[in-house]
Amino acid sequence: MFSQPLAEWPFMANSYLFVTEAGNVVIDPLPVDRFAHSQIEQLGGIARILLMTAGREAASQALAARYGATIIAKPQNREALFSGMVAIQLPDQKRDHEFAIGIPGERAVVVGDAIFGSPAGALSMSPAEEYADVRAAALGLRRILREDPETLLVSFGSSVYTSAYAALYQLLYSRAGAEIHRINLDELEFSRQRDEHENEPAPFRCLDAEVGFAIGARRLGYRVSTLAPGQRFCPLHSHAREEEMFLVLDGEPSVRTLSGTIRCRRGDFVALPVGHTGTHQLLNESSAPATVLLLARNERVEACYYPDSDKLLIDTQPPILDGQPSIMVQASPTLEYFFGEE
Repeated sequence: MFSQPLAEWPFMANSYLFVTEAGNVVIDPLPVDRFAHSQIEQLGGIARILLMTAGREAASQALAARYGATIIAKPQNREALFSGMVAIQLPDQKRDHEFAIGIPGERAVVVGDAIFGSPAGALSMSPAEEYADVRAAALGLRRILREDPETLLVSFGSSVYTSAYAALYQLLYSRAGAEIHRINLDELEFSRQRDEHENEPAPFRCLDAEVGFAIGARRLGYRVSTLAPGQRFCPLHSHAREEEMFLVLDGEPSVRTLSGTIRCRRGDFVALPVGHTGTHQLLNESSAPATVLLLARNERVEACYYPDSDKLLIDTQPPILDGQPSIMVQASPTLEYFFGEE
C-alpha cells in the first residue's frame, strides 16, 4: 500500500499493489517516486492498473507507459479482472462506471472514492447534495455487502481490516434506513458461478443469487437459485448445525432424500432438519426451469456429510485446520482417538 496526503482531501490518499503469480496489479495509483519505482521493479513491474477514482488518471498513464501495463477503468459487473479479483459495478453513484473490486478468497473489497475511511474504524459517503439521490446511492453500495467483506480497502482515509461488513451496514442504514433490508427478485444479481466454488461441473452451474448478505441478514442465510432441466444445486448431503428450508417460487424441482425423491410444485415449503433425516439434494428432473428460495441458519462452525462420495466437510471460524476455514476429507475409515500418537 502507498499513502500520500493530498491538499484537496482532508485525509490520506491510498494506492494498492497486489503481487500475483500472473503479474502485479496496481489499484488507484498515486504518483510514484524513485524509491517506489525501485521496489516495483524488484517485484517484477506492473501488468495491470485498475483505475477507480477520478484524479488518478495521470499517475495511471505514467505507470502504464513505464511498465507496459494495461489500464482497466470501465469493467463490466462481475467481470474477472485479474488473479481472483472481480469487478463490482456500483449503480447510482456520483459518476457513471463507478466500481469496486472484490477479492472473494480473502473476503476483501477495494473501493475508490465511493466510500471514505473516515472517521478511523468507520466509513462515510460524500455529502448528500453531491448525489442525484443519496438513498439510491446507498442502496447501490449494497453490492459490496453481498460480498460479506471482512476487510474494506479504501482509496481515501483509513481502511477497515476487520468487521468491514458491520461498518458498511451502519453507513448504509444511516443513509437509506430500513429500505436497505428490502430487495425484489428482479433486482437480484444472478450468476452461474457460485462464490464458494471456483470450479463446478456443468450439471451444478445453475443460476444463483445471494440475497441475505445484500440486505443485512447475519443469523439467517438465503439465496435464490434457478435450475435448468437436468441441473443440480449441490451433491446429496446432510448438516450437523444448519437447518434449512426450501420454498419453491416457480417450476417443479425435486428434493432427493435418503427415503426417496420428493417432486415439488410452486408454493411448496420443504423442511430440511439437521442430521440423517434432513439429508438432501436439490435438483430439477422436470422439462422446464425451476426457481427455489433456499434459507438456512448461518453457522461459522459446521460439518456436512456427503453419502454418495463418503466425504466430510468441516467449516471452522476462526480457521484452525492448516489456516483454512474449510476442509474436505474422506469420511471413512474412522480412526481411534490415539491413532498416530505413539
